[in-house]
Amino acid sequence: MPEQDRCDAILAAAYDIAVAEGLDAVTARRVATAAGISPGLVFFHFQSKDGLLQALLDVLLDGTLDALTDPGLADLEPWDRLERMIRGELERLQAYHAGVELLFAFYFARRDDLFRPRIEASFGRYLEAFLPVCRQLVAESAPGSVAARTTGDDLAATAVALVQGASIQAIRNPAAFDPEALLVTLQAFRPTA
Repeated sequence: MPEQDRCDAILAAAYDIAVAEGLDAVTARRVATAAGISPGLVFFHFQSKDGLLQALLDVLLDGTLDALTDPGLADLEPWDRLERMIRGELERLQAYHAGVELLFAFYFARRDDLFRPRIEASFGRYLEAFLPVCRQLVAESAPGSVAARTTGDDLAATAVALVQGASIQAIRNPAAFDPEALLVTLQAFRPTA
């Protein structure tokens, strides 16, 4: 098996175990058994359990900006772009519920610097992805409108807070999670033409 395929199989096995049983259940022996390889190969590729978990976290974080950086967004008007970005993120919460829950487990699993700096850096990039459209939206808002009374940075922080809060809702009660209700609320702030 090629090395990249082996690494992918190890990470897929680690993901499945972490989602099913939590991060503490991810051991080299269990991952190796699930991936159909020897435990030594897990250590060969990732050096330690922490190395394996860091690689797994990196896989989770790598996809977080995909929907926000879609080239097709650039052609949309600012409000349409912002709504599309938020809709994409809310839909991802439903589609990748297990990954979102696992990301929270990483965030709260340890109080040391093993995972948090990576996650915080990703959150920073996430906010930065919202900044251009939010700044444009505020700059182009009619004087006296709700949007004109804030800053683009504050609007971006609010959009991120909406998505992050929605992710907690999606984890707490997936059956009651309703992205459309959140989007209708967001649309209430959209200026009328």
